[in-house]
Amino acid sequence: MNHRFATLDGIDDIAPVKARSALRDASHQLIERGLLDAAQWCLELLSCVPHPQGAPLSTPRLGTDEFAHKFPVHSTPALNLESPSWANEEQVGEGATSWMSWENTSPSGQSRGMPSPARSMDPPTSPDEHLHVRISEPSQRNQNSMQYDDVYLLAKTFFDRENFQACIAHLEEQQDLSDKARFLLLYAKLLMYDMHPTKPNELLPPLAYADKSAIDGAHPVLVSLLQDLISPSDPFLLFLKGVILRKLHKRIEAMDCLISSLRAFPYNWSAWKELSRTLNQKNAEREQILDLLPSSFMSVFFLEYSQRQSTQIDLEHFERIDALLMHFPRSAYLLTCRAQALYLHQELEDAADTFQHALELQPYRLDGISEYSNTLYVLDREDTLAQLVQQFAHVSNSAEIWCMRGNFYNQRGEHFRAVESFKQALRLDQECVAAWILLGHEYLEVKNSHAAAEMYRRAIELNPHDYRPWHGLGHVYELNEAWSAAIDYYQQCAMIRPHDARMWASLGVCYDRLGRNAQAIECFKRHLTFRGGNCTDYRAV
Repeated sequence: MNHRFATLDGIDDIAPVKARSALRDASHQLIERGLLDAAQWCLELLSCVPHPQGAPLSTPRLGTDEFAHKFPVHSTPALNLESPSWANEEQVGEGATSWMSWENTSPSGQSRGMPSPARSMDPPTSPDEHLHVRISEPSQRNQNSMQYDDVYLLAKTFFDRENFQACIAHLEEQQDLSDKARFLLLYAKLLMYDMHPTKPNELLPPLAYADKSAIDGAHPVLVSLLQDLISPSDPFLLFLKGVILRKLHKRIEAMDCLISSLRAFPYNWSAWKELSRTLNQKNAEREQILDLLPSSFMSVFFLEYSQRQSTQIDLEHFERIDALLMHFPRSAYLLTCRAQALYLHQELEDAADTFQHALELQPYRLDGISEYSNTLYVLDREDTLAQLVQQFAHVSNSAEIWCMRGNFYNQRGEHFRAVESFKQALRLDQECVAAWILLGHEYLEVKNSHAAAEMYRRAIELNPHDYRPWHGLGHVYELNEAWSAAIDYYQQCAMIRPHDARMWASLGVCYDRLGRNAQAIECFKRHLTFRGGNCTDYRAV
């Protein structure tokens, strides 16, 4: 068994100074490329890196005594202040107003460096006194660089306003694109492909890779994007190629691209999440790739995330979260991870308390709200759930918030409003596994077992390592007295969660119905061996 990353000892960037610098620089790189989710993740983690004892948390103010002579002390700014005359104002061409160097050539000979904005706006104090500013001529290379920056900034503005078509059109007019601009162009095209215009009354958005083209052949848009990414070396282009390959069901090739991207730039959290989706947990691929991962604390975050997504929670998992919390105290993300792990481990009271602690640290945090509402639902804390819904009443563009509202409506017996809430969550994020699962649960509530089974299958397609949709399918067939089919799905649950007593209880019931008493007894024995909680609500599963 590979024990790499079993502890945080020897991690290259775990020291606070290195972690702070790496996360800060990475966030700028991610923001420039429109990867806002990953940038937010880095910045939130950056805010949790402890500062040295006594170190200031912000840039210190300048000493008033040392710099008092550089600022006006009278109500009239012109008094006691030297100012440039701007005598030489001829333009050197468009884009050349970026001043490459400033030189004080005043008769006094006193160098003052770059003048402050206040000085530059004031007239000279006397006709004989001038502060001349010399603007150096930009080199041809700098002019080209500024031109590229202008092109990119306009495209990025279109991108930030979600006008992806304008962004694409503007960049396609250019010839020699930088890797950064090329990434933005291809990323905008991918987002256009992923967008599915849905009307308010539309049933559900189709999965991007579950349409007819996924059966007949690769989608032409994805193939076209892949042709523009033949042999990239830029880590962000490698990340994009990995995303496209995963959507084309090229799992191994996607894994290769994503690992290469992360070895070059480990701080792209979106790439780590994509890598987790490419892993086959049955083959223990997570352990097999450990030696390929960068020596960074990001690899430890990835291992925690990947294990939690596979719903296989053990003592080692909690120890990993606690070790990370030692280096990133007061991290709402890590507390949410711990709460989700406690929820999966069926320690619901502790999970609810930990979710609440994370919300106290970051009151309007959206991540994990769906699981928190699930926890409150199972614990029957209707008042707390209602308060949570009210707290986030202003949010309308989050799939997790709509899942929470669906749980709230279900608890009040308003099942059709709950169904619509979960559908709205899927319109916002069609890869939200929790929404597919909860919608399946809701269809069971309204006695629509056929639709429930379809929702569970959608969830399995997105995450086959999550035991909950497998259990949901088993429950559907059990309700329809299709015992043999139910056993097949419950066996999948038992393979994923062999120490979960509920899986063996479900299997035992089905074997008993078929008259297979020996197998039923064996399953019930295992149920008694592993039984830890007394929760029987299938929504807790």
